[in-house]
This record gives sequence, C-alpha cells and structure tokens, in this order.
Amino acid sequence: MSATRSFEGSSPCSAPVSTIWQVWTTPSAWPGGIIESASIDGDFVVGAKYTTKVKGLPASTGTVTHVESPRIWGSVAKAPGLTLTYEHIIEPNSTGAVLTERAIMTGPLAGVAALLIGKRLESTFAATTAHCAQLAESRVR
Repeated sequence: MSATRSFEGSSPCSAPVSTIWQVWTTPSAWPGGIIESASIDGDFVVGAKYTTKVKGLPASTGTVTHVESPRIWGSVAKAPGLTLTYEHIIEPNSTGAVLTERAIMTGPLAGVAALLIGKRLESTFAATTAHCAQLAESRVR
C-alpha cells in the first residue's frame, strides 16, 4: 500500500514579496549557507530542470511543475518507488512574508523514506528557507 508523508520548514522574511520571489526562482542565487550548489537548465518555467546540492545530502534534481508568481512554485523529483513533490510557498503578512518549503512523499517507499529522511528534511527546509529569506533581505538593505 502506498503511503503519503509530508515534511516542511518555514522562516519569516522582512523583504517584499517581489524580492523574495526573484531570489526563490533564481537557482544561481541560492548557493551559500546550507546550499552548496544550485543550477537550472534554462529559464525558470514549467518543465525546467534544476539541481540543488545541500550540505550533508546528495544532489537532487527536480522538474518545475507549476509556477504561480509571486506566491508559489512546485516541482517533482522521482526515484524508484518514491515521488517527492515540493512546494515553495510565500505567504505575505504585515512584516513581509513567511517562506515555507514542503516535501510530500508518495509511492510504495514513502513510509520508509519518511523514517529515514523526514526529520532531516524538516531541519533542511528550515535552513533553506532562512537562507532564502536572508538573501532576499540583503537585496533591500
């Protein structure tokens, strides 16, 4: 039976939503902090493939599946028995926004993958959203 598991991390950001969006949809801007490297095979559009290497984890390649500027973009990464659907959400608030990165695991190996890497994904997403927030804030200083 296929299981579904979801893991997420969030960070506040004081930058304008438009600045956050610009940073979060420009993989070449991501390296630094927890992110060792990031690249994309062209423009940030549905169908584009990007690769990210986060400290302590293997490189991951995803395909952009939807873009709703300037609030959310999603992607998917697949491995045998496991599909990871990623959501990158910008929720505006009175002080800027909250950035949330979420992974939804599906497939026959989702339960096992959740046990093996679920907690690590949560801490990684807290760090990557904080890094993105810091990048966006540094652009408005």
